[in-house]
Amino acid sequence: MRKYNTGISNKTMGSVIAAMALTVVIFVAASYPGGNINPTPTSLGAQTADFLNSMRDNVQYYFMCNSTFVNDDLSNFYSQTHPGAYIDGVRMNRTTDGGNIDLLFSPWDANITGTGHVSIAEWNTVSGIIIDDGIGKMEASETSPGDYFPQSTPVTFYFSVFFDDNTCFFGGFTAVDGYFYIQNGTWSGEFDTMGWPIANDWNPGYWLIEGGHLAAGMNALYALITDSVTYPE
Repeated sequence: MRKYNTGISNKTMGSVIAAMALTVVIFVAASYPGGNINPTPTSLGAQTADFLNSMRDNVQYYFMCNSTFVNDDLSNFYSQTHPGAYIDGVRMNRTTDGGNIDLLFSPWDANITGTGHVSIAEWNTVSGIIIDDGIGKMEASETSPGDYFPQSTPVTFYFSVFFDDNTCFFGGFTAVDGYFYIQNGTWSGEFDTMGWPIANDWNPGYWLIEGGHLAAGMNALYALITDSVTYPE
């Protein structure tokens, strides 16, 4: 897996290296705007989904990178027609009539970006599968596999979300251990020289039991991206 220069703390990403960056499709530790999350074993996933849905209109960016979903699954799809194609990151943002998707192909400084647009219906459908049918069905783990994410590599799937009130959310899943990690924090509202949001700090995170709930959402997101974004010619 290539390392993408993003923006999360070393403790959060642990041995994966990169920190965090722009957003993405698509999470929570302590206080959210409007109230506190109570991490009870059977309700944290549903509360997280409620929070994400309540913030849907406040999203500035979604971002994904450094995962088998991005670097392997999506790269393999585009390399079938363009040998050697490699995706470093996926950037998504919601618009008034749907959503924009940018695939950032390696090397990032060559500015090779595949772009696509999806309808509101497509955007909301995939969001619902990931958030309501995925995260919302998960239960909090009664035991912690560790103090940081990831506890094992490679990371299967992760996304970060940056909101317009300068808060942000991170959710990550590693199939080897079967946990989904959630964490929220703040960002400066500013961007570094590469255009990535600059995160200020992160609250303590929580572990959910993934339990296979993300499979349908990952498949739907893969189809949404590959159906709507072509390799830049």
